[in-house]
Amino acid sequence: MQLLNSALARLSEDYLGGISVDRVVTVVGVLLSYVLAHAFQRIPARMAAAKHIFSIVSTIFLFGPVQEQYTGLIHMAVGSAAIYGLIRWIKSAYMPYIVFLAAMLHMSYSHIQRQIHERSTGAVVMDYTGAQMVFVIKVTSLAFCVYDGRPNVVHPHMSAYQRKNAISRVPGVLEYLGYVFFFAGFSVGPAFELATYRKMIALDDTRARRQLPRRAYRKLLEGAFWMVIYVAYSNVYTYQAMTKPQFYAHRSLLSSALYMCTTGLVVRSAYYTAWKMGEGACILAGLGFDGYDAHGAVQWMDIANVHVRGVELGSSLRQLIDSWNVGTNTWLRHHVYLRISRTPADGARASSTRATVLTFLVSAWWHGFYPGYYLTFVLIALAANAARILRRNLHAIAALPADNHASALRRCVKCVYDVAGWILSKYTLDFAAAPFMVLSLQPSMQLWRDNYFV
Repeated sequence: MQLLNSALARLSEDYLGGISVDRVVTVVGVLLSYVLAHAFQRIPARMAAAKHIFSIVSTIFLFGPVQEQYTGLIHMAVGSAAIYGLIRWIKSAYMPYIVFLAAMLHMSYSHIQRQIHERSTGAVVMDYTGAQMVFVIKVTSLAFCVYDGRPNVVHPHMSAYQRKNAISRVPGVLEYLGYVFFFAGFSVGPAFELATYRKMIALDDTRARRQLPRRAYRKLLEGAFWMVIYVAYSNVYTYQAMTKPQFYAHRSLLSSALYMCTTGLVVRSAYYTAWKMGEGACILAGLGFDGYDAHGAVQWMDIANVHVRGVELGSSLRQLIDSWNVGTNTWLRHHVYLRISRTPADGARASSTRATVLTFLVSAWWHGFYPGYYLTFVLIALAANAARILRRNLHAIAALPADNHASALRRCVKCVYDVAGWILSKYTLDFAAAPFMVLSLQPSMQLWRDNYFV
């Protein structure tokens, strides 16, 4: 819709501080999905096929005419057909790994094409690769879940999560496409398992549906708050500014560190905006319904892609990492880390450091091929292992007794320990994230060097 993009370009220039139009269009697409979600949840559960079709058509509308990502639609249509064929027809134990490799290689081609375009134009844009990253999580997770659910295969070392989401039969084509092209989370996530999608399709409870708007629009308001933060400060605090020598002319190391931490918060606010708004749209459609407890009360699973409080107030690097990009972390943990940290023969646990580094490298590959991604994820992997060792040795000193009866000195030590952990973890995250945003190798290394690699 050229007319829509022109109007949004004027809106961005006049009121939004010149934020790139592609970002504004993405937010508009997410907001439109709220309207579509209201209609989606009113389709009766007995009309599952109608729900699948509605989801597919809505995605084609939002990602095609609204966001004008027609190339991306073609890529994912072809990719979904190829992946479905692999899942259905390959019977060997290597099926999920073949699917994983095929999906990642296809996405790698898209990443390379994007980087070539960005290098030639000098502008970083939001294209279909973001949606394709969510797509890859879904189809590879599905492949592993189908493999885990095969009745003739013994999986003695499956996690509770893997057992819960195992699929005994390959889904039909329509259900598969409805899941892969689910409109509310297609562009920005969250990613989720087919079992979660099926529970949403089967939702036919008036009590549960009445809870959806309040829960959904609370997430929308939270996303709007972070959008205000990003619009107000995204031109003031940037990692790119820290790559220039003049930035350090009249700044102390402490001043640079404070600027870096503020920049990290502003950068994250863009992700908070997209993820919280996307989460709200998914909730409004009914995603997250998890049946009933023993007393008949409706249960909801956590489908959040980010826990803001955990990221901003977490006292350990592990807590920060686990609270960020939760859907991707879940995928990496259960479909990458746990599958390479045990040997197939006897389930013996392999080196956790090796598994951690390999998992972070897969995460970097999933993000693309900019050198900055690899600098960030390798440093985060090493820092996470160092933090785990440090915490293992110091936690006993600061931990409060089980009965919570501790002296004032012990409580003071615990408070200092938590505050120090929060400061070190936050700065480590913001320092490590700098190359992720700068992207190129030389400016990233220069930024680290100008901050004395600390």
